Amino acid sequence: MKATFDPTAPTSWTTSHRKEGKAYFHSYQVVSLAAKPWNDGRQPTAIDARIYGTGTGNTCCLWVHAAPSKKYPDGLHTQGSARAGGYGYHRPSAALGSAIRAAGFTLDQSINGVGESAMREALLAIAKAVGIARPAIVESFQ
Repeated sequence: MKATFDPTAPTSWTTSHRKEGKAYFHSYQVVSLAAKPWNDGRQPTAIDARIYGTGTGNTCCLWVHAAPSKKYPDGLHTQGSARAGGYGYHRPSAALGSAIRAAGFTLDQSINGVGESAMREALLAIAKAVGIARPAIVESFQ
């Protein structure tokens, strides 16, 4: 899978998609194993995707932060959020796919409704696109 970023694309972020303490249930964080750890030993998070859900819908909030590089001299900081509702498909991957587009990224294949392995592949493709060295995914469940 391949991701590309369009810095001129309009981004979309809705605070109502963030449901900390209510419907949060899964997150994916991409860290760079090549990055210098913070003073407390934690690795800085380059990509943070949080999935929230109820019985009828899922939302996703996505944050992407890349350190300054030749490609992005000022670093890269973008965010997007989206919602997927209905039944009969994998809503978390549909919400993430839409949040990825809302953050200004394009994937060469759709992950909407496909499942968790496609979600991981998409996040690693974004990490590669923004120059994250030695990316690793950390998953958290509530």
